[in-house]
Amino acid sequence: MKGNVVKVREVLKKAMRLNDHIALWNHAAIKVWDIRYGVLECGAEMQGYRLPTSAFLYVQSGHAQVQLDDTLHGMSRNHVLHGGRGACLTILAEEPFEYYLILYKAVLMLPSSRSLKQQMESDNPFQSQYSFIPLYPLPLLDKLERMHQGWMKENTLDSFHARTLFYQFIHELLWQMQRQGINPVDPDLMAQVLRYMQDHYMEPLTLEMLAELFDCSVSYLTKLFKHRVNESPIRFLTRIRMEASVNDLVHSALSLQEIAERAGYPDAHTFSRSFKKSYGMPPAQFRSRHKDGGPILDLPMLRMKSALDAANLGCYSVNGYENDYHLRIRGGFSVKKVSKSTSIATAALLLCITLLIGACSNGTNSVNTNGSGNGTSAAGASQEGTTKAPKPTNAAATTKTYTDSKGSVTIPSDPKRIIDLTGSAIGNLLALGVTPLAATQDALQNPYLDGKLDDVINIGEEPNIEAILDLDPDLIITFDYIEETQYESLVQIAPVVRLKYDAGTPADLLLEFGKITSREDLAQDWIEKWNAKIAEVKPKINEVVGDKTVSILQPFAKGIYAWGNKGGRGGEIIHGDLGLKAPPIIQEKLIDGEEFGAALTLELLPEYAGDYIFTSNWGWDDGNPDVVYGSKLWESLPAVKNNQVYFIDAKGSYFNDPISLEAQLEFIVESFLGK
Repeated sequence: MKGNVVKVREVLKKAMRLNDHIALWNHAAIKVWDIRYGVLECGAEMQGYRLPTSAFLYVQSGHAQVQLDDTLHGMSRNHVLHGGRGACLTILAEEPFEYYLILYKAVLMLPSSRSLKQQMESDNPFQSQYSFIPLYPLPLLDKLERMHQGWMKENTLDSFHARTLFYQFIHELLWQMQRQGINPVDPDLMAQVLRYMQDHYMEPLTLEMLAELFDCSVSYLTKLFKHRVNESPIRFLTRIRMEASVNDLVHSALSLQEIAERAGYPDAHTFSRSFKKSYGMPPAQFRSRHKDGGPILDLPMLRMKSALDAANLGCYSVNGYENDYHLRIRGGFSVKKVSKSTSIATAALLLCITLLIGACSNGTNSVNTNGSGNGTSAAGASQEGTTKAPKPTNAAATTKTYTDSKGSVTIPSDPKRIIDLTGSAIGNLLALGVTPLAATQDALQNPYLDGKLDDVINIGEEPNIEAILDLDPDLIITFDYIEETQYESLVQIAPVVRLKYDAGTPADLLLEFGKITSREDLAQDWIEKWNAKIAEVKPKINEVVGDKTVSILQPFAKGIYAWGNKGGRGGEIIHGDLGLKAPPIIQEKLIDGEEFGAALTLELLPEYAGDYIFTSNWGWDDGNPDVVYGSKLWESLPAVKNNQVYFIDAKGSYFNDPISLEAQLEFIVESFLGK
C-alpha cells in the first residue's frame, strides 16, 4: 500500500511539473531559427555541436548513439530529443540515420508576472532535457515534414506557415508527454559551462557572455558556481587560464606574448599582471625558478584575480546594468564593520540586533546619523538586511545618472570621498583638481605624481573590502576587469563606476572623469591646452626627424617588447599626437592593428628598431635589461651608433594620464630638440 502511495505521489509530481512547463510555453513568444533535415551515413559522426538555441531532434529513420552533454541515448525511428541552448550534441550513426533538427528561441511575453519570471529562472522548460518515443508518431512527423517544406521555400508566407506548424507540433508533443507521464530533466548547467570554459578559455570570455550562451541570468550563474565550487565563474576561468599558462611556461620556449594569447589574454602585460597576482611573482621569474623541474604549488585560491578581456571583441553585454541590480534582484550579503577583538558572543548579539532593526525598518527611511558624506549610495536605498544605512540626501539635487561600460549608474553629482581602484588612471582625477581619498599601490608608484599623493591612503594591491568600508566613500571608480564578486561587495558600500579598460584615447578617458566629477569644463580646457602644445612643437620635431622612423622598445626578462600608439610608454604622443613614422612592422602590427605591444626575440630587433629609439627596462619585471643593452646586436643598431637612443622613466612610462603625458612630452621634446 505504501509503495502505491509513493508511486502516485511521483506521478502527481511529474504531472505538476509538466503543467508548469505548459504554462510557460503558453506565456512564451517563440521564434523558429532553423529547420534542418540531415542524413548521416553508417559510421559518420556529427561531433560536439553546441546548440546555439533550444532544439528538438526527431529521428525519421535509422539508429545512432546520441550524446547530449554527458547523457548517452540510443535513438531510433520516431525518437524525440530536446536540449537547451549551450548543450553539446554528438551523433554517431550506427546505420544510415535521417533526422530533423528544429532550432528555436523562446522568451516570456511582456508583461509577465513575477511568479512566472521566478519559475522561468528555476525551472526553464526551454533548457530542459528529455528523450522519448511518442505513442502516436505520425501526427508529429506529418507536421515536421510540412514545416521543413515550408521553411525551405523562399516565400515568406510559407515560412510563416512553418512557424504556425511549429506551435501545432509543440501542442501535439506536450499532449503526448502528458499522456505518457514524461518528466523533463534539468540539464547539468554547471557541467556545460565548465566544459565550455575548458574548450574556450583561450577566447575573450565574459560573465555576461557565458550567461547569454547558456540562457540564464548572470546572478543565477554566479550563485550556481558559488554553491558548487565556492568560486565565481570568472575566478574559475582564471584558474583554468593560469594552469594552462604554467604548463606553457615550464614546458615550452614560447614568448610571454604567445603564452598570453594562448591563455586568452590580449597582451603580455595584462597576462603578467594577472599571473603575478595569482602566483606572487612575474611569469618570467616563475619560468626561471621552475626551468629545472621540481614541484609547482597549487594556485593560491585567495589571491586570484579576474583576467582582463580584450576591448571591443563583440562579446554579449547587459544593457541597463545598474549598480543596485544586485540588491534589488539578487539580494546580496551584508558588509559589516567587525573589530578583530570582538568576542563571538558580542558579534552574535550585534547580528541579532541588526536583523531585528532590518525587519522593523522594512519599508521606512533609514538615516545615517554620522552625518558624513554627500549624496546617496546607489545600493543604500534598496538594500535590505545590511548594516550600512543610506545617507540623508535630496536625491534630485545631489545625484545624477552616469553611463559606464556596463550600463546606468546613479552617482553623487559632486563626489567628495572617491576611492580610485584603476591603478593607472588616478592622474586624471588630479588633473581635474580632485584628490581621491584612497587608491591602490600601483597608482602610488607613478614617479610623475611625486608629492601629489601624500594625503592619499594606500589600500594595497587588491581592494580590501573592510578597509574601504571603514573609509566611508561616496564613490568608487575602477576598470571593468574587476571581478564580479568584488564588485558585488563594493556596490554595497558606495556607487561603483566601471570604466572600459583602454577603450579610447587618454583625452577620451579624461573626459569621462570630467563627466563623473562634474568637471567637464576643466577636462576640455586641459585638452585644448594640450592640443596647443602639440601644435607648437610638432612642426619643429618633424623638421628634425623628417621621414626617419621612431620606435619604443622595452627589454623584459630575456626578450624585448615593442610598443605602438597605445598602452603608454609615450606612444600616444610619439605615434599619435606627433604622428612620427614607425618601422613598417610596428605600423602594421601595433598601430594599424589592435595589439598594444609585441614581444620579439633579439634576432628580430633590427626590424623593430627605428632610426630613433625610446627605451627603458621593463618597469614591472625582474628581468635583466643588460641581456639586450649589452648585446652586440643592440650595439650594432644605427640608432645606438648615432646616439639617438633616449631612456624613458621605467615606472613612469606605464602611465598615460594628463600629468604623466605632460612629463613625457617634455622629455620627448628635449630628446629631439634639446633644452
